[in-house]
Amino acid sequence: MNTATLNIGTVSKSRQALRETGLVIRREILTRTANRTILVTTGLLTLGVGAAASVGGWFLVNSPQGLDTFNLNPRMLFATAMICALLTSLVYSSQSLTSGVVEEKSSRVVEILLTKIGIGPLLAGKLLGIGLVTLAQLLVIGGAGVLGFTVMGGFSLIDIQVGPSLMWFMVWFLLGYAVFALLNTALAATVARQEDLASAVMPLSVLQMVLLVISLYVLPTHLDNAWLHALSFVPLFSSYLMPIRFGLDGIEMWQMIAAAGLSLMAIPVLFWVATLLYRNNALRTGSRVSLRTSLSAAD
Repeated sequence: MNTATLNIGTVSKSRQALRETGLVIRREILTRTANRTILVTTGLLTLGVGAAASVGGWFLVNSPQGLDTFNLNPRMLFATAMICALLTSLVYSSQSLTSGVVEEKSSRVVEILLTKIGIGPLLAGKLLGIGLVTLAQLLVIGGAGVLGFTVMGGFSLIDIQVGPSLMWFMVWFLLGYAVFALLNTALAATVARQEDLASAVMPLSVLQMVLLVISLYVLPTHLDNAWLHALSFVPLFSSYLMPIRFGLDGIEMWQMIAAAGLSLMAIPVLFWVATLLYRNNALRTGSRVSLRTSLSAAD
């Protein structure tokens, strides 16, 4: 009887957590889709990317001499476009997430939210809500680019399986977003003022720039380097290095699956860390708190 009661209680709590998470997801989506600036910016980027991709496709089809002159590799161009889109979307989504976390703390809105919603559902809802909006923007803007490039026949000159490449790109976007968003949230939880946010998340921003350089300038010329192979399996680096290896045929499928699996296993651990930091700092105000203090038990 006690076991049955316990099971019922667990199911009830799980349903409540799901409801709370759904409410936060809805709040984040509505907040951003009602923002005219976001809608206008997305529309302009869609038109710009579509036009740029059309011009690029025309150039590839009609100017083969230009490709030889500049020694451009179409496969590398495609992989580069994927990485740049990934970096842009990760930076944008992480900035939106971290600024929202700090804004709620500084305005004391978080105190109201936590009286109605648990910390776990609150963070999960914010991550999923912002991630869904970012994914929708990426699909719309990226879709315009793919359409423009396809209309001009650009893919006819690229010896690459576009379908699997785009599929794996979406996988690495989702995994990369989850990993970097959780890490950025954990760092943002240690500050309560917007002016302290940049310095708090700077280590991850610098790391992303370093990964961009490695993925675009180092990895393509060292596809057989054992150290880079090992680094590409680390969850923090996989989302940047694996798409390049895949785009340049420098990887076997089992390696992609293994790296994705490792990133997937790291997400619950990172979520636990982010939740712990947020719980211990949600109601703290004032100057930035060190990670050591943040990880200690709340008073």
